Amino acid sequence: MRESLAKVRNSFKPIKKWLEDKIQKRKEEGRLKRAAVHGAVSIAGVAAALAAIAAEKSETSKDYDKESAVASAAALVASQCAETALEMGATRDQLGRVIASARTAATAADILTLTAAAATSIRGADALKARRQCVNRNKGTSRPTVLSIKETEDDDDDDFDFEHGRFHISKGVQINIETSNGELLERWVSIDLNSKAEVIVRMRRSRTFSTTKECVVMDLHVELYSDPEDKHTTCYLIVLTTNRGMMKLDMSKDYASYKMWVSTIKRMLMISMSMAVHF
Repeated sequence: MRESLAKVRNSFKPIKKWLEDKIQKRKEEGRLKRAAVHGAVSIAGVAAALAAIAAEKSETSKDYDKESAVASAAALVASQCAETALEMGATRDQLGRVIASARTAATAADILTLTAAAATSIRGADALKARRQCVNRNKGTSRPTVLSIKETEDDDDDDFDFEHGRFHISKGVQINIETSNGELLERWVSIDLNSKAEVIVRMRRSRTFSTTKECVVMDLHVELYSDPEDKHTTCYLIVLTTNRGMMKLDMSKDYASYKMWVSTIKRMLMISMSMAVHF
């Protein structure tokens, strides 16, 4: 009887794996679509802002014909951007809110803010797309190769310049991060040891006046999205286990940055554990 039940359970394992892969694939597709739509809507907002400024300028310009032609061209581009966003899945309410807000842009700072937001959205969508393309084809799924903190050790770790690495990652860098709920954000991220020898990751928006969020890093592992047919298409994600859940630092295809961050964080965690034992 027990053998029969075991056989039945084993027979369901392939189905369970297939369902898990299918659910994961749908999540990734949905995430990629939302990122692409957000990027398209942001671009439509920038185009609408430029069209509004061009139209306003044409009314007061001495060279009316030229400015009027520029305004017409800008309006056409804005219209096409809006149509593209709708075709990609944006709702009219979503698009309307963004365009209405964008049309109020009046200063160079406003335009730069809109442009930066659009660029962030595009980079986020591109990062998701690149990660999806960097799959492990040996398994035939989009699941990455996962390395634990010990498995990331190299022979040259003893020669690693910890102070150099600490200096750079404590200053921080603007990168894409993925939260525990799958949200992709661009944040200024820095990591350092505090006075209690805890490894602290700090995140904030790229704006000058923004709130900084802090988490305590407790562990890390690495996800490698690699294509065995092309060694240049490996994507590197540093996955941090913190007191507020997991977060992923997307190093994209930059192996040098990935190596420096992983090696430095590992050394910080070793120092933190050593201090905890002694104190």
